[in-house]
Amino acid sequence: MTATRRSMAGDNRVASVLARRYRQVRALSLSLAERLSDADATAQSMPDASPVKWHLAHTTWFFETFVLRDHLPGYALFDERWHFLFNSYYEAEGARHARPHRGLLTRPSLGEIRTYRGSVDEAMLIAMPILAETCADLIELGLAHEQQHQELLLTDLKHLLSCNPLGPAPCGNRRAACRLRLRQ
Repeated sequence: MTATRRSMAGDNRVASVLARRYRQVRALSLSLAERLSDADATAQSMPDASPVKWHLAHTTWFFETFVLRDHLPGYALFDERWHFLFNSYYEAEGARHARPHRGLLTRPSLGEIRTYRGSVDEAMLIAMPILAETCADLIELGLAHEQQHQELLLTDLKHLLSCNPLGPAPCGNRRAACRLRLRQ
């Protein structure tokens, strides 16, 4: 095997490993919100928390903005208006929607956020062989950022659900959770 072929094979392995990790981290975020209603994913329990759908959209915004927009020539943003909505504190990216008011964003819906994630994920995975060569470290940073938001999402969701006198379970079998509470 020539040096060029070994290098290409190594590049393909890096892209493959990065794509697999990308899929796993992104899938976990979606699974955390899988059983939530649009209302559960939109509500914000306090100014320092963020709604579930905002976390899902913000982490997608990160990949769309800093990876696809900046490293994939010709990439068109999913919706240019969302740049303002899902920027959190990246001042160099311009104005942003105030954190205490994120729970007032009834649109886009949770379904639209899922579609957004799917579109960005598809673009990322198609371009992964190129992106792995040009910005693998940035993708890894984005994945760490997403994992941080998974923790924040769960913390914010647990607080939100603790405020509901009906005590809904954040995931799993809701009937079983209700039966457990009744027995206690």
